[in-house]
Amino acid sequence: MFTAISRFNGRIAFAPQSTFQGARRAVFRSGPQAWVAALSLALWIQALPVAAQSTTQSTTQSAAQSATSEASKNSALEWVAGELPPFAWLGRQGPQGLAYELAAQMRSKLNRSGETTFYPWARAVRMAQTGPSFGVFPLARTPDRELHFNWLIPLTTVHYSFFSLATDSFDHFDTEALKARRIGVLRGSPIIKNLQAERFSKIVEAKDYKDLLRLLERQHIDAIYAGEPMLRAAIEEFGFKSATFRRGLSLKSAELYMATSIAVDKPEAELWLQAYRELELDGTVARLQKKYLSTGVRER
Repeated sequence: MFTAISRFNGRIAFAPQSTFQGARRAVFRSGPQAWVAALSLALWIQALPVAAQSTTQSTTQSAAQSATSEASKNSALEWVAGELPPFAWLGRQGPQGLAYELAAQMRSKLNRSGETTFYPWARAVRMAQTGPSFGVFPLARTPDRELHFNWLIPLTTVHYSFFSLATDSFDHFDTEALKARRIGVLRGSPIIKNLQAERFSKIVEAKDYKDLLRLLERQHIDAIYAGEPMLRAAIEEFGFKSATFRRGLSLKSAELYMATSIAVDKPEAELWLQAYRELELDGTVARLQKKYLSTGVRER
């Protein structure tokens, strides 16, 4: 049994009856001073766990607030990209491209710091697929990728075509003639599956469009299979002569997106979407589309 004997910091303090009875016996043996001392001791003992509990609760709340703050910081979206003109590339005057500028404009709307980081394309895609808070562009929306990314902002529809040297004599509109040739494609691109589905077997992968164009120019491959606006922009941007190449057969198409890791928080993704909608309303999106997509190559 316990007996309430006083309050401590607004809380009722309890002491066991044995302690209370011991204090009563003490008053007869040693007088009132012993009674007061016994009561004080009982109150002090009972108050100890209350104070400890209060301290523990305060520490736990502080740790939770710190963890929440750190989680919020770590959930901020970070954009990565490969050099894929006209959407993103490192030009002579610095980073540029439709998606690159959109990311910069949205970042400004959100008062965020940071920059888009460029990596080899396959690595950029892998970072966004496996990392906690990355965005990547331009990413083709394909069935095998559907469940591995959040498809945040559509950029455009792209048609995939074969490009060969203008001096080559084979029929670059004939599928069977192309199957006998060495076909270059971007490493990590899902369009490799388009070729495999059509039973192409001589597939050569390269890290970016610049390498693909060099391989074709030096006749290490016979044709490039790529998105038409990307390859045309790469020909211009990387200093190749457009008359050197010709476009042939088109094979399939896809929607390109600015996509994010599947683990990105929904509130964070919604902030970027809202920033994009504001750019649509003020005409920024239309202006950038005209700048980079109106002719399939970048306007100078």
